[in-house]
Amino acid sequence: MASSSAAAHAAQVEKSTRMAAPIVPSAAGYRSATRPPRRRAPHAPQRRSAPAGESFVTHDGRSLRIRPILPHDAAALRRAFARLTPEQVRSRFFYRMNELEEAVAERLCNPDPETSAAFVVTDADDAEIRGEARIHIDAVTESAEFAIAVDPAFIGQGLGRALMQRLLSECRRRGLVELWGDVLADNHAMLEFVRHLGLTPVFERGDESSALRVRFAIPAV
Repeated sequence: MASSSAAAHAAQVEKSTRMAAPIVPSAAGYRSATRPPRRRAPHAPQRRSAPAGESFVTHDGRSLRIRPILPHDAAALRRAFARLTPEQVRSRFFYRMNELEEAVAERLCNPDPETSAAFVVTDADDAEIRGEARIHIDAVTESAEFAIAVDPAFIGQGLGRALMQRLLSECRRRGLVELWGDVLADNHAMLEFVRHLGLTPVFERGDESSALRVRFAIPAV
């Protein structure tokens, strides 16, 4: 009985001690309870990276850039298309289009690097596209078909020549021997343009009687 009572008394003391023991917070909890909340440093403004590509100055002194087309150019490409005249659209696509659909724009901005390449001339801040040119490669004939369009407000400012030089350089890099394109016979501006590229184009009839095929031999480097 005595031993049983002593054991019961010891158990009661232990229980009281546990109940009275203070709760010690963890180190992390202690710091958070005693220190004022840490003020977060304000986010530094993100610097906009410089537009890609190379600087280009128009004949009248406007600063532009020329670079490969990028996937995020789709919206700007659609706006550029909307600025083309109906005649320019017909000359570029060989049929009339009211707008460049979003899916088409996205496809044009994601050329297959194995079979095509595309370049754009943009404003200095990279916001708007002022010219666009591309090639589609035929590996069998080691040649490439080109297409080009320039914002009507920038015609005669050297954009077309700069874009064509990029296309020719790309053809040389890929080891192609010829660059060609079909030009509508009544597209006198384009025909005059290809005559002044510093190359020797060969004009011949294309598949359609209303078009001329323009060929540029690409000399080996």
